[in-house]
Amino acid sequence: MKPHVLLAVVLVASCVGVVSATDRDWENPVFYTAEEAVAAARSNISRLNHDSPAGLRFFVDLTLGEGDIDGRHRSSAITREVVESFLITYPTAFVRNDVQRRTIERFQNEMPRQRAVLEKRLARFGYPELPGMVYCRLVDSVDAFADLSIASSDKMTQVGGVTYYCRYIVLPLSYVGEENVRELRRSAALNSSIDVEDTIRGWQRDSFANLVNTFRHELVHVHTNSALDVPAYSDRAAYPTWFHEGTATYLAADPRSGLSKGYQTFQELFFYLVQRHGVRKLQTFYADVLGGSDVNSTLVDVYGISGAEQLFARSGRWHRVKDVVKTGLWIAALAIVMAAFRGTDRPYIGGLQVLAALAIGLALATGLAEHLYGLRGPGVVLAAKFGFGLVAAVIGVRGVRRIQRYPNSQPSSS
Repeated sequence: MKPHVLLAVVLVASCVGVVSATDRDWENPVFYTAEEAVAAARSNISRLNHDSPAGLRFFVDLTLGEGDIDGRHRSSAITREVVESFLITYPTAFVRNDVQRRTIERFQNEMPRQRAVLEKRLARFGYPELPGMVYCRLVDSVDAFADLSIASSDKMTQVGGVTYYCRYIVLPLSYVGEENVRELRRSAALNSSIDVEDTIRGWQRDSFANLVNTFRHELVHVHTNSALDVPAYSDRAAYPTWFHEGTATYLAADPRSGLSKGYQTFQELFFYLVQRHGVRKLQTFYADVLGGSDVNSTLVDVYGISGAEQLFARSGRWHRVKDVVKTGLWIAALAIVMAAFRGTDRPYIGGLQVLAALAIGLALATGLAEHLYGLRGPGVVLAAKFGFGLVAAVIGVRGVRRIQRYPNSQPSSS
């Protein structure tokens, strides 16, 4: 059985398993060294059967590796490595594949830096430090998620990674499935100009960027779930999907273009909260939620928003108005430039300067400083607002002066 298929079977079994109240600690096990985690996994291996807690299944499967127990167990084909507080496992067969091995090495080198950047962002919003190790399983491609559709509202083949329970992450090394490659080869058979190998290499480069982005996203889930802890993190009435995914897409700074429409909407909710109400209120929001308050009551207390329906409506209106204003500014700028090229008798440079000042003012009013610098503290935000405002004022005044001087610079008619 292929490694990713084997993993899918194990994970599906885990997802549908029955978790007893006394065993829910395995959904968020805290071990500070790999040796402690491996010892705990080995001591619990005899407990595994069809009635075992699902969290325990994940813990054992994403902890044990080659040499931990006898060769009859599937872990004998798994390599385990540790990078800081990440316990990373993947099929040993990956080591013999040059592309997969290089991707793993690059990813391991990148993990500490990405984690440091992300944890700095999280600390700004009151997230506590994450105790213990995070368990990360690397699979070969998104095809490994093909049988896990019951675990997500989206098709798993369209998802870059998955966080299970509080601290189990599964990530694909490649975001190109076998069907993508087959379709590429079919197209190349009909069009000789298509370079299959060059296209696949390009996909591989894109896959690594996606892997890093997805790692940050899933790590936000780990921090959020662990901060809420068991059993609260799984209560979707108190902590709905839009909160979990909006938090992950916003705090991980997910590129908008790589998100599905639903995830873009979740991300826009948090852009709205920051742009319309400022970073300080969002910090208060997270402080209350991570302190034990449910999301809906916190929305009312902090923002005066009665619930998710009103939040979605306000966010939608906010972004529509922003888009209309931005479109209007672009049309005005284009009209001024076209008039200049047509020789129309207008002070077009001054007009463009005034338009640029208005654009900067709009960005400032809709939270540009908070979005760019809010994670660095209120002092930096205030300085950024002053700087942007000064630039807008200088450009605007110069533009107005150009327009005012314009008639005087024209030759008088006889």
